[in-house]
Amino acid sequence: MQKAEVTVVIPVYNREKYIENAIKSVQEQTYKDWKMIVIDDGSTDNSVQVIKPFRSDKRIQLVTLPRNQGIAKALQTALNMIRTPYFVIVDSDDWIIPNTLEVLLKEMKKQPESTSLIYGNTKVWQEKNGELKKIHVQKHRSFQDKYDLLLYNQMFYPRFFRTVTVRQVGGFKTDDPYEGRYAEDRNLLLRLIAISRFHWVDKNLYNLRKHSNNITKRENIKKFETVMRYVYTKVLKDWGNEYEPVFKVTKSGWLIIKELKKIIKKNNTEK
Repeated sequence: MQKAEVTVVIPVYNREKYIENAIKSVQEQTYKDWKMIVIDDGSTDNSVQVIKPFRSDKRIQLVTLPRNQGIAKALQTALNMIRTPYFVIVDSDDWIIPNTLEVLLKEMKKQPESTSLIYGNTKVWQEKNGELKKIHVQKHRSFQDKYDLLLYNQMFYPRFFRTVTVRQVGGFKTDDPYEGRYAEDRNLLLRLIAISRFHWVDKNLYNLRKHSNNITKRENIKKFETVMRYVYTKVLKDWGNEYEPVFKVTKSGWLIIKELKKIIKKNNTEK
């Protein structure tokens, strides 16, 4: 093996049914010189027992947290352990295609150091009664600037990061009302794009599984709304307080920014 340049981070919470598939999809990569951190966030099912046999692969490290702390805290724990210049997150109920790491690494190496993130397109699958059916492909796009990303209402996968830049913006934050349990990805991406560039690869590289126990299930929508209002309002202030968000709730219940309204600042200079 050459020196590993990529760490695959798989955060896990009660995913005994899916985690094996996620890990195997990494083991089947055409690029072999990776490291993996599987970080279990206090699972109460048999997730850890399913993961343990994979430790015979010396590239794989299992970290078990004593209690459930939320995904941002779990990912920050993993970030502190990464010793490779790049890392990619694979959710424990999803999987990647065999050449994903090879494609992402090659693309990142073509980019200047100002590029902090490479991402591609996503195949979306619906699981029902134990069977998977492909729904569609989410084909993403490039972003003109940070405001363009702010108005983009889809989350994109896979996310292949430059480690040093993620650390530069403080990694995965927990200062929101739910301490990083929801929308931690959007929180990070908005802080990253304020200081760096993103690069889109027009290839299908990630498989996203929709099922009855996704974190985005209906009972969590209001929690996501609370967090996203907080994050959007905060980043706009951090970006110079030039715009205020005009929010809209979609028919499916999700909060989005309909538009950005220019803030007219009063001139307080006395005559």
